[in-house]
Amino acid sequence: MCSRFDLNNNIHALQAQLGLEMEDIRRSILHNGFDDAQLVHQTAEDQNDLDAAFEGLTGTRRPTDPIAVILPERKAAIRHWGLTVPGLNTPLINARAETLDQKPTFRPLLARRCLIPATSWYEWRKDGTSKRKNQITLPDHQPFLFAGLENGSEATIITCAPSGVIAHIHDRMPVVIGPNHLNAWLDPTENFTQVAHMLAPLPDHVLSWHEEPPTAQKPKRDEDQISLFSK
Repeated sequence: MCSRFDLNNNIHALQAQLGLEMEDIRRSILHNGFDDAQLVHQTAEDQNDLDAAFEGLTGTRRPTDPIAVILPERKAAIRHWGLTVPGLNTPLINARAETLDQKPTFRPLLARRCLIPATSWYEWRKDGTSKRKNQITLPDHQPFLFAGLENGSEATIITCAPSGVIAHIHDRMPVVIGPNHLNAWLDPTENFTQVAHMLAPLPDHVLSWHEEPPTAQKPKRDEDQISLFSK
C-alpha cells in the first residue's frame, strides 16, 4: 500500500552514518518539564531514553504519524507527516516536484527543505479490480532519504515520475536525494532553482521491489488505503 513507508534502522547507525545532531529530538520527546540545567546531568540514561524514544519514529509510518526529519546542519527533528491546509479534510502528504514553485501551499516552503529517512515504501499495483501490495527498496534494504518540505511542525514528501523499473506499479514515486546532494538540498541559502534538478527518478539499477502474492482474503485496512503518491 502506498500511504506508508518504513524506517527500520538503528538510531546509532543512522546517527553515525549521517553525522546527525539529535538534541532537538531528545528535548522534544524525552524531557517535557525539565530545564536546561537538569538536561546537562542526563548522560547514559539519556542515551537509553533516546533509543526508546526513537523507536516511536521507526517501523511503519502513516499519514499524520510523527516522523524523523533532517534539517539544515544535519539536525534531526520530529514533524508530523502531512501539511494541514485550510479547506482540505486530509493532510497533504506529498507534493509534485514539477509544480512546487507554482503552488501557494509549497512555494513559501521552498527554502525549508528537509530529508526524511526511510528504508522502504509501499505502493499498490492495480490488477483489474484488485490491488497488489509492493514493497520498494534499495538493494539490501539500506536506508535512503526522501526529499521533503517542512513548516516547523509538519512535513510532506516530494514525488516525481517513477523509475522505469517500477513504472508498472505506479505513475509516481518519492524523490530520493543521493549522498552527493545532501548538503546542497539542505542548504537554505541555495535557491530552489539551483537544486530543482535533484528532483528526478532514481536509476533503475538501484531499486528493488517485491510484490506479495495474492491471498484469498486481504485485510480491509490494506484495501481501503489511499495512494500516498497519487497527488
